[in-house]
Amino acid sequence: MSTDSSGADSAPGPGVRTQSYTRTPEALQALADAVAGAQGRPLQPVTVIAPSRASALDLSHYLGRVLNDGRGSAAVRTTTLDDLAEELAAAAGRLSSRAPLPAMVREGAVTAVLAEAPGLFAEVADQPATARAIASTSAALDAACPDDVTSLSPLVREVARVHRAAARILGNSWYTSHDLYSAAAAALQTPQIRKRLGPVIGFQLAEEQDPSAAVFRAALEQYAGTVYLTAASTSAPGEQILSASDADDEARAVVRLVIEKLAAGTPGHRIGVFYSAAEPYRTLLAQRLAEAGITFVGPSAHGLADTGLARGLINLLSLNPANPDVRVLLDVMAQGVLHWQEESLPSSAVCERLHASPPAEQEDADEDHEPTEAEQKRQQDYAQFTAFIAVLGERLSGVFAARTWTEVADTLADFVSEFLGPRAETERPELGKARESVRDVIRDLELLHGIAPAPTAAAVRAAVARGIEARRFWTGNSGTGVALGSYDDGVGRDLDVVFLTGAADGLAPARIRENPLLPDSTGHLLAVKLPTVHERAAARKDQFLRLLATGVERTILFPRGNLRAGGTLQPSRWLAGTKVRHLPSFAHGLMHGSPTGVAATGQEWRVRHLLGSGPLTSDPVLAAVSEIRADRRNGTFSRFNGNLTGVSGSIIDPQKPISPTNLEDWVISPLAYFLRRVLKAELFEDVTLEVQISNLQRGNLMHQVLEDYVRGLTDGSQTVSSERLLEIAEAAFEATTNPAWLLHTWDRDKSRIRTDLQKVHDSDQQARDAGWQHLAVEAEFGAESGEPPMELDLPNGNTVRFRGKVDRVDRHSSGQVLVIDYKTGKADKYKKLTREDPTAGGTRFQLPVYGLFARRFSADPGAEVRAEYRFITADGKYERVGYDVGPDVESRLREDAGLVMAALQAGVFPPRPESDRYTNHTTLMGAAGVRHIWERLKDDPALSDYSRFFQEEK
Repeated sequence: MSTDSSGADSAPGPGVRTQSYTRTPEALQALADAVAGAQGRPLQPVTVIAPSRASALDLSHYLGRVLNDGRGSAAVRTTTLDDLAEELAAAAGRLSSRAPLPAMVREGAVTAVLAEAPGLFAEVADQPATARAIASTSAALDAACPDDVTSLSPLVREVARVHRAAARILGNSWYTSHDLYSAAAAALQTPQIRKRLGPVIGFQLAEEQDPSAAVFRAALEQYAGTVYLTAASTSAPGEQILSASDADDEARAVVRLVIEKLAAGTPGHRIGVFYSAAEPYRTLLAQRLAEAGITFVGPSAHGLADTGLARGLINLLSLNPANPDVRVLLDVMAQGVLHWQEESLPSSAVCERLHASPPAEQEDADEDHEPTEAEQKRQQDYAQFTAFIAVLGERLSGVFAARTWTEVADTLADFVSEFLGPRAETERPELGKARESVRDVIRDLELLHGIAPAPTAAAVRAAVARGIEARRFWTGNSGTGVALGSYDDGVGRDLDVVFLTGAADGLAPARIRENPLLPDSTGHLLAVKLPTVHERAAARKDQFLRLLATGVERTILFPRGNLRAGGTLQPSRWLAGTKVRHLPSFAHGLMHGSPTGVAATGQEWRVRHLLGSGPLTSDPVLAAVSEIRADRRNGTFSRFNGNLTGVSGSIIDPQKPISPTNLEDWVISPLAYFLRRVLKAELFEDVTLEVQISNLQRGNLMHQVLEDYVRGLTDGSQTVSSERLLEIAEAAFEATTNPAWLLHTWDRDKSRIRTDLQKVHDSDQQARDAGWQHLAVEAEFGAESGEPPMELDLPNGNTVRFRGKVDRVDRHSSGQVLVIDYKTGKADKYKKLTREDPTAGGTRFQLPVYGLFARRFSADPGAEVRAEYRFITADGKYERVGYDVGPDVESRLREDAGLVMAALQAGVFPPRPESDRYTNHTTLMGAAGVRHIWERLKDDPALSDYSRFFQEEK
């Protein structure tokens, strides 16, 4: 059905005819007839104006198929109004010396005006959002700004002032869309230009919202005559639309419906999927189509901002060059995009360990200690990492110190090449594409030269971030797959099957807001009339009705809920009278089959098969996962629960000395021991996030102070003096202070530490008065150099070699030796240690091992040796816990250590949970889940030999 109207009342201008249809296929046929009729002679030019470039390409293909029995016509051009204006202006040479004005450049000019004369915007002139909003409004004022602005409101008058000042800064080097349309309209007065156009046909063109474009359209109608072909449809009474639980389920449902159409024989390029809002549909639909292996043509699921390279650049630019945040650097390194071209950096994991635990400075190292090869390597890696940080900060300073935007572009390009360059001559295509896009963003900064204010660090960061955010990637080539795009992209398309998503109130129509810098109430005072909010809303509805006419078969969908916000969505008010069919959720589709009976992806098919038919024998990964879950659910001590008895070779080296705390760690949590000690999966605390000194840092500080003080007493370099002890403490405070700590809490902690150290000094002085003297401090054994390991023969005939470092060894005038290990926590959990139970049920091994080592300091082989923990803080009440180390203690140590060593050598690492009162491997894995597994596993017969170690503390 069509209507053909002409005359002043119904036509947009003189010599204009409008033919209206209810379906786009009808309008396409009318277009073919109109083109054939307009070509009265061979090669007669005909111009067809389409609403979008995708539509223009479809029209070109369509006309090529149907004109002249499929032979097409070389003289027919299909274009858009923008492209036609570019062509006519270029042909007339009116804008030959000027370039199109990018939004970034206009924004730069506005920023320059605000910096020089902010006016009413003084309080917000330095905010990027201010320049962005005024620049957007300035684009509308290109055509609408009146000569006399005195009648405008103060705010609008101020915006007009900034607009005019920015235009003066821009000069004649650029042209706006208003300039383009004006030049194209003027070019139509030339007969040669009109001749090259021939008859003009407008296909599915909406009423222009841009007044400059409307003027150009009017000129086309006046000088060339225009036939308009339009098609608009409404939802039929009783028409059914589909409702999904949310946008994600909606996207999944569309993909299944597309698969059904493809299976029925509809070619992919004859199917279109269009969405009302870019967020979240653009990413969701592209992602779901790609997962299903469906070729599509449209915006990619990701933009430049989603790439690791772009994120890395933005993060590096956020750094303070004088003091780069190492955490940010480590994050960029972990993304795999940071590559220092000058030198080879250690891996991100190594750098993270070095940041969390830097090696000791060379001047602080023990002069008598020859560093091991591993220690030397750590020093070299750390030096290289710190040198890299210094160089990066220096290069970044160079970028921010640039005096012109051209210099910014050059230095930033060098910065990217040095730190974010390719790792090899060839790289993945998507990474190369992202790299070229980043280079384009940087090159565009040169356009700001002489227009925007002198660059600052904040301006550079904002310009780069804005440029990266604006660039999106495209997938596919026209005619090769399912068409994907916005509602606007769907108008005027030559398609058979169309799916419209997001047809819910709030999305279609979306809320249209008035521009506060150019309100509708000002419209009658402007040079030309701008569309009001109501007119823009009516235009959106008209565009939607044109979209409904697209295709032979259409399916409309909307979400019942929002992915990000609460509440319920209703079908669009533009779909009044339709019936809604609720689609079941994706989870329901897995359990009971999808609405179309088609699994969209291989993963969905496998899950549905598992739920309905049982395991998949051809999927080894899934079989392994199922075995893991079954073993953990049923409490089976297998390789998935720490049973590595079947692993070939030794997990630990029996010849390598082991510390007694290693044995204690295994008892606490064998699995955590395996992760930390064997796999080296360390946990790192970011000290820069702390607000006060941690318990571990406090303990290390007090150990270091006492070590320095007692060492001076043993080597005779200083005398007994509490004042000297506190002097050493003050130096340690200064070296330990973290700028992130709260000052009042640090002052409080320092006061407590001073009190604790004074108490220790007084206690030691009483011991010295009673005949005790210090023999050694930080006495080390079992290291590569120094004292040999402490060897202990085990019941099974093996020998364990212990290494360690004791805090202090004292000797009494009677010959008794005392080995001391400082503790800064509470004494409660150590009180079970007695001579009768020297390992506290096989959970504490330090004291007996240290006691056996201390025998080396005895002048009399028969002298007593005592080992004790010395609690040196008020929290520990300055208590002492220990015992004499005799043959009975050695016998018990041999028995308990032998059992733990046997477990280590056999590969027994069950997931006994650690305490959940602090961050550890158990809490990272999920404390509740680990406890759940352990409860089912702890009674396994394979663990019976070790059950007494795993008794829960009461």
